[in-house]
Amino acid sequence: MVRRPFVLLWLAAASVAAAFVVWFAAIHVGAGRTLDDRALQTFTGVGRPPLTPTIDGIAGLADPWPFIAIGLALVAVALLRRRWWMAALVPAILLAANGTTQLLKPALGDLRIVRLNGFDGIYLGSWPSGHSTAAMSLALCLVLVAGPRMRPLAALLGAGYAVAVGYALVVLGYHLPSDVLGGYLVAATFTLLGAAALAALEARLPAVAATDPPPALSAPALAAYASAIVALVGVVLVVRRPGTPVDALQHPTAVLAGVGIAALGLALTTGLARVLRR
Repeated sequence: MVRRPFVLLWLAAASVAAAFVVWFAAIHVGAGRTLDDRALQTFTGVGRPPLTPTIDGIAGLADPWPFIAIGLALVAVALLRRRWWMAALVPAILLAANGTTQLLKPALGDLRIVRLNGFDGIYLGSWPSGHSTAAMSLALCLVLVAGPRMRPLAALLGAGYAVAVGYALVVLGYHLPSDVLGGYLVAATFTLLGAAALAALEARLPAVAATDPPPALSAPALAAYASAIVALVGVVLVVRRPGTPVDALQHPTAVLAGVGIAALGLALTTGLARVLRR
């Protein structure tokens, strides 16, 4: 399935280190805390009443029932591909990632008070974001269960889903940008650990591994797809209907946070697609 299981273990360790850096910068570094707060203040200005129901619906795509439904669908895909170990590991990845997030939130909680639309928003135990963990864990498991020919598309669809949920959470003021990044990295850590375990199991028991055709798209093609998605998002943000608020584009901190969320989402899904062989 992958070149070497230990490559995935190293990537999981890197994900843990990155999550620690995000948490430490957002909580214990004054400049990082200020950037986080300012980005949130700007993003919440975008979610004005005409758009609020739609944005709330996007955030709800990672609610418990959609999460369970999509998770079961991913298990079904693994079963259809006759990847029995994969079908067993997908629920384990989803439960471990999201369970860990729920344990980390109170353990790493730090009181944050941010002025939002004239009111004080109180954030205590909001890192990492549970909805962001849910969305990214589903996105990465989609990449995991997809066959090689469909994996590039799965990576982009997964990234779009996870990034959309992450943006919605920040725009609605439910989470700080650092909460979203943390949720993504927790999901990545457990997906990489699960992929490493799967690679080791299928290497020891090759009879249970199904044979798939080689990937139809190379790494350059995958990068081209990712670049196209980023360009499309940029066009949508700039070329818009009259009256749609895009105050975030006028503030560098919000742009930086938005790019960071999108870049990490794309990097995690396309990166996983790149290291998986079959």
